[in-house]
Amino acid sequence: MKRPLVLLAGLPFLVWAGFALPDVLASARNAWDWRRALILLSGTLALWWMSAGMVLAARPAWLEQRFGGLDRLYRLHKDIGIGAGIIVFTHWMLEWLPKNLAKAGFIERPVRGPRPPKGPADVWVDLAKDVGEWAGYILLALVLIALVKRIPYRYFRWVHKLFPLVFIAGAYHGLMLMPASFWQQPLGWLTAGMAALGVVPAALSLRGRIGARHRVEAVIETIESHADGVLALHCRPLGPWPGHRAGQHLLADFGHTGEGAHPFTLASVWNPSDGRLSLAIKALGDYTRSLPGLLAPGQRIRLEGPYGGFTFDGATPGPQVWVAGGIGITPFLARLEELAARGGSQSPVDFFYCSRRHEPGYPDTLPGLCQAAGIRLHRIYAEEDGPLTPAAVKARLRPGASLWFCGPAAWGDALARALGKGADAPAFHRELFEFR
Repeated sequence: MKRPLVLLAGLPFLVWAGFALPDVLASARNAWDWRRALILLSGTLALWWMSAGMVLAARPAWLEQRFGGLDRLYRLHKDIGIGAGIIVFTHWMLEWLPKNLAKAGFIERPVRGPRPPKGPADVWVDLAKDVGEWAGYILLALVLIALVKRIPYRYFRWVHKLFPLVFIAGAYHGLMLMPASFWQQPLGWLTAGMAALGVVPAALSLRGRIGARHRVEAVIETIESHADGVLALHCRPLGPWPGHRAGQHLLADFGHTGEGAHPFTLASVWNPSDGRLSLAIKALGDYTRSLPGLLAPGQRIRLEGPYGGFTFDGATPGPQVWVAGGIGITPFLARLEELAARGGSQSPVDFFYCSRRHEPGYPDTLPGLCQAAGIRLHRIYAEEDGPLTPAAVKARLRPGASLWFCGPAAWGDALARALGKGADAPAFHRELFEFR
């Protein structure tokens, strides 16, 4: 994920250094001239980053494939959003802090000559300044709300819907205040092109059209509540479903306006002759805890997808180790079903499934499903057996093995550190399911 961020920072900086920096070096006489140059640079970078964030928010299929799934695309979108907020804050401080320090008498500002009278064009420039200032405030608020996990998702979602307007306002601010010299070189036209790339998905977002081609209505057929807080939902698409691969997920909108669509991994393999989809929803938050009382058989819902690159299509031939924690079992359930239908796995697979306590959980058919798929199951109950350690996982890794993980983020990070990097490290496949 670092490579796209470096490119997004380095490319506009190199273009600026190649075309704008020579003029700054030739004409800058004091720190205030350099301040203006840095304001223009940070504003240009902010526009590039916000535009890239808008493009990623549109979920284009070719970009999802390029980055290995929607989870990774959204992780990059989040990183770009945070980066854009930092750049905008820097841009604002470069503008605000020296000016106010000079007003307070702490630093000296060069004497400026009389300004010419304002003409009709200055009205649009003044508007661009005001619009950009407020857009910056809102963007910084969006970043803070996104980072504070205690704020409920429904509030984050509604505030996040403001971003297309913030982006359009920021693009207007940046292009209107861009110096005339920028428009006479690639820096100006490349920045305008990046702004245009972001305006298209911003308009689609405001119209509610992002992901529209992947949506289908469905009806809930059966609901099963399990003792460990898992709600198993079986539904049937009412329109054409393109099919999905084991390990993919979708966005499900249950019709509750304040919540919108949430991501859930598909817990079943696609069978066109049956035409049903299964979701396993763990009660992890206020909304998911309330779903058993809000959903009923016969209810219509909206599905969007499939998305995700946590599939086994690209798995290298050879032994595998699967590690699942809690509801992270769902992508493996679809794979087990798929392997069982094929007559069993052709490669040895060790499957570690970890839960907190020894109790009837979801799914109760897991031992039989693993046996039918030819998978060796290792059940770990943390309260009795202790947590599964990276050493125990590494002990099952054979030469040429690959590791597949879906579970809590901190646990996945610890496992990745234990595996290390280099030619001898096993291929580590992981689902990054934290969408916020």
